[in-house]
This record gives sequence, structure tokens and C-alpha cells, in this order.
Amino acid sequence: MVYQAASNGDVNALTSVIREDPSILECCDSEGCTPLMHAVSGRQVDTVKLLLKMGANINMQDAYGRTSLCLATYLGWLEGCVSLLRNGAKHNIPDKNGRLPLHAATAEPDVSSTVSKTASLTSQS
Repeated sequence: MVYQAASNGDVNALTSVIREDPSILECCDSEGCTPLMHAVSGRQVDTVKLLLKMGANINMQDAYGRTSLCLATYLGWLEGCVSLLRNGAKHNIPDKNGRLPLHAATAEPDVSSTVSKTASLTSQS
């Protein structure tokens, strides 16, 4: 339920569940994804901000070593990348294949603006 609420941006349900049991912020699904990662995958910027405010680990890695920032860059989701970087996401954590978030951004053919903006933000971090 918590993962679906995060993916769909159900802020009220998430707030209620996390206040009841804050350890849910660090709970992982079968692929090691946290509620924050599900919010990123659903492109739910308000939910991402809420989860970070409530104490979600921004640099936690899934079973493949991907962080929330890596997932946002794979999606080409600039708003998510900006939000994560501004809240302390580390841009130098490689996944299990040694790829960094910037590598993830360049994996898609049509990401030139995302790549240049993400690179600019990471150099400022």
C-alpha cells in the first residue's frame, strides 16, 4: 500500500502511515526500492519533497545499486533531479554496473537538455 501511495502521490495516506510507523520510510520492496524511489518512479515531486522532509534516506540504493537520483535521471525527469540534488542527493554514487546518475541520463537518446542541466547542477553540489 505504501509503495502505491508513493507512486500515485497520495500524500495524505503516506503521511498517516509514516507518522504511525516512521520505519516505513526505509522499507524496501522485492527489488530494494523504498517509498522515495516509488515516488520518483511515479514522478510525484510533492511526494518526493514530503518523504525527504519526513526523513527518507535520499542516497539509499536499491538491489541494483540505483539511488533515487539515478532513477530520476533514467526517467529524464529534470524536476525530480533538481529537487533531489537540492536536498542533498549525492551525484557520485555508482550502481552495481559502475554507472553514475550522469551515465543514466545519457543512456536515452533524447536527453541533451536534461544532461546539460543535470551536469550543471551536479557541478554546483
